[in-house]
Amino acid sequence: MRTFCWLVAVVLVVTTDSKGPGLKTRITDKALNYAADVALDILSKQITGLVIPDQHGSSGDVSYDLTGLKINGFGKPNSKISTKPNVGLTLTTTGSSLNVHGNFHYKYHGIIPISDSGSFDLRTSGISFAIEIRLGSDSTGHPTMSSFGCTCSVASADITFHGGTAWIYNLFSDLVADKLKDMIGGGNGILCQQLVHLINVNGMESLKNLPVTVEIAKLFLLDYRFITTPSFQPTFMESYHKGEVYWKPDPQEAPLPLPALLPSSDTSRMMYLWVSDFLFNSMSYNAFKYRQLQYNVTNKDIGKRFPNTTVMLYMKSTSMPNMTVQNGSTVVNAAGDIVFFAQQPGGKYTYFLTLSATMSSTILIMIQNETIRGKVLKLPIAVKVKDSKIGQLSPQVLDLVLKGVITLFVEPKLNELGSKGFPLPVIESVHFVDTQLTTAKDTLLIATNLKYAG
Repeated sequence: MRTFCWLVAVVLVVTTDSKGPGLKTRITDKALNYAADVALDILSKQITGLVIPDQHGSSGDVSYDLTGLKINGFGKPNSKISTKPNVGLTLTTTGSSLNVHGNFHYKYHGIIPISDSGSFDLRTSGISFAIEIRLGSDSTGHPTMSSFGCTCSVASADITFHGGTAWIYNLFSDLVADKLKDMIGGGNGILCQQLVHLINVNGMESLKNLPVTVEIAKLFLLDYRFITTPSFQPTFMESYHKGEVYWKPDPQEAPLPLPALLPSSDTSRMMYLWVSDFLFNSMSYNAFKYRQLQYNVTNKDIGKRFPNTTVMLYMKSTSMPNMTVQNGSTVVNAAGDIVFFAQQPGGKYTYFLTLSATMSSTILIMIQNETIRGKVLKLPIAVKVKDSKIGQLSPQVLDLVLKGVITLFVEPKLNELGSKGFPLPVIESVHFVDTQLTTAKDTLLIATNLKYAG
């Protein structure tokens, strides 16, 4: 049920926002029907072995008691989920069957009283049921769903008694079969009760695990809240998400343009996610604003001009790093200063050099374990002397210093950040398979199938 709940949850409404989405999700009918199939497997397990309350009744001169009633078989139905505008989803099934085993005891109140007992088996077939799933959200921004209007019909029911006097059974067998048939079918019958519980209880419990916000590095908050109502089409539905990273201690919207997401009509896979480069740049904005792009680096092997000393590098961005997703590539442009200090014996630091650096890094974007990750492919950095207390530096010395900075710090740090990545809004039991990533203007488009591993 968890995969079903999660797929449902991607169309839930959490809040309304004037800004467009930084992330968009498309769930196709392939995913919805896969989710329904998984949900019915779970329903089958829950129903099989279910104990039914004892039943009592009479027909003419015969009174009976049915005890020890237990469902010992459930035939999984054919199913289909369809979208319903302004409501949510409708699950319909056909061709199910259900078997019940139990014990009976009867009394015949005729001229010659007779009583007997034994067991029976009930076989029902041609079961169809339908239920609407309504979507919403609670005051904390978490998704909710609830069932509405469950209907269930049972086409036929046959009962076989074991033991006792056959002619007596004929007096009440149809009555018993109809009574049990009514218990199974109908809006308040066993099947609807179990299905309603599966959605309203099991489903809601699973939805609590759906991440609406995700903490990153204890300082940032990745916001996946839904910003408007979903749209429904004949073969898919789409949801629209905030897709922005905030500074956790003081969440404020980044004053950055939000580009339009790449249009696509593809529905060949189960799920599609459009991720705007706005999401990454909103984190860059807050990291720069709150001075998180400043680092101190020490290395005793740098600075031959200062024997027996340690050189400390203070690195800081002078502008917000900007990520641009283009056709087939992802580039991060950044600029900053590299300030050098030499530590003299006794602990005193002496400033001696500032280099101005610009970088245009090409990044390989990957999807691993439902997380967007990155790795540096190219890291060209250009530097020039901004200020020097040690005179002019030759190009050879600058090149040596640059290679040391890149090798020792810049590239490892970028790859470390890229390996942590941005987790996508899925629950633990749902995994991506056959995933394809496309980079287009301002957009990462993830097309994937899904597998439930609960």
